Amino acid sequence: MPQRVTIAYNAVNAKLVDADREAQLLVSKLLSYEVEGAEQMVAFKSGHWDGRSSFFEMRLNRFPAGFVHLVSQQLTKRGYQVQVLRKPLPIPKGPERPIFDKFGYTDTNYAYQPDTADRLVRHGRFIAQIATGGGKSRVAQVVTARIMRPTLFLTTRGVLMYQMKEHYEEMLKGLTKHHAGMSSMAKHTVGVLGDSVWDPRKFINVGMVQTLTARLKEPNPFDPPRKQALQAKIRASTIRLLEYFELVILEEAHEASGNGYYEILSYCKNAHYRLALTATPFMKDSGEANMRLMAVSGPIGIRVTEKQLIDSGILAKPYFKYIDLSEKPLGLLRKTKWPNCYKIGVTDNVHRNAAIIKEAVRAATYKLPVMILVQRKEHGKVLERTLNDNGVKTAYIFGDSDQVARRKALNQLASGEISVLIGSTILDVGVDVPAIGMVILAGAGKAEVQLRQRVGRGLRSKKSGPNIALIVDFTDRGNEYLSAHAAQRRAIIEQTPGFADNVLPSGADFDFKALGIDK
Repeated sequence: MPQRVTIAYNAVNAKLVDADREAQLLVSKLLSYEVEGAEQMVAFKSGHWDGRSSFFEMRLNRFPAGFVHLVSQQLTKRGYQVQVLRKPLPIPKGPERPIFDKFGYTDTNYAYQPDTADRLVRHGRFIAQIATGGGKSRVAQVVTARIMRPTLFLTTRGVLMYQMKEHYEEMLKGLTKHHAGMSSMAKHTVGVLGDSVWDPRKFINVGMVQTLTARLKEPNPFDPPRKQALQAKIRASTIRLLEYFELVILEEAHEASGNGYYEILSYCKNAHYRLALTATPFMKDSGEANMRLMAVSGPIGIRVTEKQLIDSGILAKPYFKYIDLSEKPLGLLRKTKWPNCYKIGVTDNVHRNAAIIKEAVRAATYKLPVMILVQRKEHGKVLERTLNDNGVKTAYIFGDSDQVARRKALNQLASGEISVLIGSTILDVGVDVPAIGMVILAGAGKAEVQLRQRVGRGLRSKKSGPNIALIVDFTDRGNEYLSAHAAQRRAIIEQTPGFADNVLPSGADFDFKALGIDK
């Protein structure tokens, strides 16, 4: 007869009950990871430790509840008879199909949005892997209106926090308008827990990881008693607030791999509903970081790909052009180390920058709104100055730009007041951008998460003209780091369904006429 194992779990933790030693060791190994920097530690060097740790606490038979599905699946494969126990999920209080905007649910191309809510009602927690441009903000609204319980929307970026506050307040007004039994919804104000604001409210709050993490800090024993008492009071009140939430939504949840999300969610003991929204889960270099995401959110429960969104017309069809940079800038050697190779080969590379300017100027003549994405502040300034000198109206926003400046620049691009918007990493996620005709990936780099986010900036569906987007990148040469990064970026595109079919051959140019683009 198979050995029986029970997994009992709540919103935060799971526990093995009646597990034999073999089951304990299996789970410990399954939830183990290589500790970063272990090779530098004395225990590892002396051979007393293998450099690994585990999310499974052997002494308590305990592990994070997000791993329940994985653990149950693997124990079953090993021949155990697994019983999973938990209290019933809190009953959703909202309508099955909450109406709060003009879109409703008639377009079957967007069926994954209410489907996400339906699955969450059944399972309680999972990751929704939705490609950039798939409407993750609306998914959050649908889920919140369906569950209709105290909600925390959590992010690491102020711009996303405030943007979602606006979306939620529009949702509340819409619910009041479309549902007779929700006349009180418009009275709710969305609370803000971040960006130097601490204004918690009933029902819905939007917050920043950094703010909550700071408030959860243990008092420093070396601080004066009065300061310790204040910190203890702040910590206690923050924990009480986190215990209030029954639904937590993690936006750009690939960033949940850090300790901040993990610590915050450990105090959300009544958050039986947890939804992680991201286009790029489990893409960190660190095994521990990737496991932390599953620990707080569970496994992937729904997946919406770029190809699915492109084929349905939700996203524009992208065409990728790679400009081969055969001319090597003075001072760039094959072995030039980082960051000097980046400064010489990217930021100050006159040949590369000239190609960027040429593409942007030409796109502007076709009245295509252009977004140039850079990594370094000084690089954006150089490009902005050169484009304006060439008669192309250009704006530049970066990390120091406040909310008003960002919105103004995006509105200017949408209205045609400017032709080109240059942005740093500030534009990578969450910002509502207008329909972009061309995206120039000027910043190089190799990170897959950032690459997908940046390509996604141009894939918003076009309201007029052909539903396409032109993406420009570079085949950097002359340095082993830059060349390798360029090859990695191209490989990611060529391995992505929905992108791969539209990569132009080397040396080929966009055929504007064939693509239906007129001056």
